[in-house]
Amino acid sequence: MLRLFFLSVLVPLASFLWTVFSIRGISVWAEPPPEHCQVGKKFQQEMTVTNSSRFPKLWLRIEEGTNMGGYRDAEVLNLSAGSSHRWESGVYCRRRGRYDLGTVVVTSTDPFGLFSRKRTLGEPQSVLVYPATFELPLFRSVSFNEFGRSAGYQSISQISPNASSVREFYSGDSLNHIHWRSTAHTGRLMVKLFDADRSSNVAKTVWVVLDMQAASHVGEGDESTEEYAVKIAASMAKKHLDTGMRVGLIAYADQSYYIPPDRGEDHLWRILEALAVARATGKETVGQLLSDQMEQLRGNSIVIIVTASVSGELFDATRQLRNRVDAVVVVQIDASSFGGQPGALNIARNLSATGVQVYVVGQGDELATALDHRVSLLHARHV
Repeated sequence: MLRLFFLSVLVPLASFLWTVFSIRGISVWAEPPPEHCQVGKKFQQEMTVTNSSRFPKLWLRIEEGTNMGGYRDAEVLNLSAGSSHRWESGVYCRRRGRYDLGTVVVTSTDPFGLFSRKRTLGEPQSVLVYPATFELPLFRSVSFNEFGRSAGYQSISQISPNASSVREFYSGDSLNHIHWRSTAHTGRLMVKLFDADRSSNVAKTVWVVLDMQAASHVGEGDESTEEYAVKIAASMAKKHLDTGMRVGLIAYADQSYYIPPDRGEDHLWRILEALAVARATGKETVGQLLSDQMEQLRGNSIVIIVTASVSGELFDATRQLRNRVDAVVVVQIDASSFGGQPGALNIARNLSATGVQVYVVGQGDELATALDHRVSLLHARHV
């Protein structure tokens, strides 16, 4: 009995001390991640775990500590005295936001499985994941005077006579705008892009107004109206910045986001940075948002409203905008397709009757197809 007593005391004590000393003398180095990435892309990160003690470390569970969803590599290591283990992880950016990488959770377990001890090593390093952007080759915005006439559905590049760059041909582009020299050089059909800013007949400024009121949005994760709205807003900003226009962003989310109109790639990153962290926790309705910013939304500009709201305030606010700006475009996210409140199609028909371009986007829709100007034209014809 005495031997059994000493055994019952010594085994747990030895097991506990095993876990304590096994986790000491371990250090971690992580390669700094890029400052930013974009949803749908990936990058590589190298990490090294080193045993700097004079004793071997056995059965260590190494798990990368991060708050990035869907990313957590783990393995069990045996490290001899003074040795190290290096590996490279592929980090896939699944969802927008700010995340911490670079730490490792080391778990030591005794041979009998009685005790385990965890320790987080390494310095957290921040990476910002921008929302994904999509090409919208068939999206068009026109003035109130042109809305409803098929002849009026021209892109900015069709209105301005000044070519500034070229891009790859998309279905629906005019054959008259093919740039034959670039086509011969690349082996693909290329069309001319025209500098909208040199034309006095078209809007030079685009305002993207993003509705992030909590009550308007439904769904979870990637398949939510919030994520669809952010992707659309980001894609709209990129499309118009690529044509040389000035683009601004307005949103009431977890905080107020106001980015004045500007041009260039650096400005696009500023907009994407705001959209990366914006959350649909706002209290203001889209009608209140537009009313508060009515003084900013004026002149020779286009206002693109991205919303999932079916409130009548949206209808009233867009009627006020008609007399202040060149064009109003509403991208109405159909909340009913995400399990929310119906009414998106009725709102679309009512807005079309006032001369507003309306696009309806449902869950699972391909954005390039849903944001086709010919779809908006159909809404106008079926009022």
